[in-house]
Amino acid sequence: MTTADPPRYTGDAAPYQGGDPYADYRTPGPDGFPFSHLPDLAARRLGAGVLAANDEFFAERENLLTPGPAHFDPEAFGHKGKIMDGWETRRRGTGNDWVRYRLTERSVIRAVEIDTGCLKGNSAGWAALSGRDGERGDWTELLPRTRLQPDTVHRFLTADAPPVTHVRIDIFPDGGIARLRLHGSLTADGMRRLAARHDELSG
Repeated sequence: MTTADPPRYTGDAAPYQGGDPYADYRTPGPDGFPFSHLPDLAARRLGAGVLAANDEFFAERENLLTPGPAHFDPEAFGHKGKIMDGWETRRRGTGNDWVRYRLTERSVIRAVEIDTGCLKGNSAGWAALSGRDGERGDWTELLPRTRLQPDTVHRFLTADAPPVTHVRIDIFPDGGIARLRLHGSLTADGMRRLAARHDELSG
């Protein structure tokens, strides 16, 4: 690890040996992951959503926000072949694939969880995360391009992250990830707007 690398809580993942794939990664150190008590700002139940993806040939982008860990069903097949519980793109020669999200409200992301779940030979090799404040804001790097391991829960802290309303995850060059969780807290103005929406919907 160089000084430019973000903090990591998984280390280098060993080849999967069977059993619980989360067992070695969910409680790093005596205190566990320090921001897991914060809400997932990408959760649908809090009003977040997936806006767009450049490719979802093998598995849909919406799976990234599914609650709970990914599951592998050996008997699940569709018209495109094996159905995977995650987002998976077709193989490409150049460039990379991406998904864009709208967060619950204006927020500060404190930690990122990228889960390659049950994806082994077809998981993304690298990922990067960026965010922007508003529909027309400039994209700012939140997590630099970082190596991923297959079938692993990766957790990273985002130091000095600015407030954002939208997030984009890029994978390199292709493949898939199972889940994306963005732990953090609403800004004061984001909390006010969310409360106002709730009051309006409550009548």
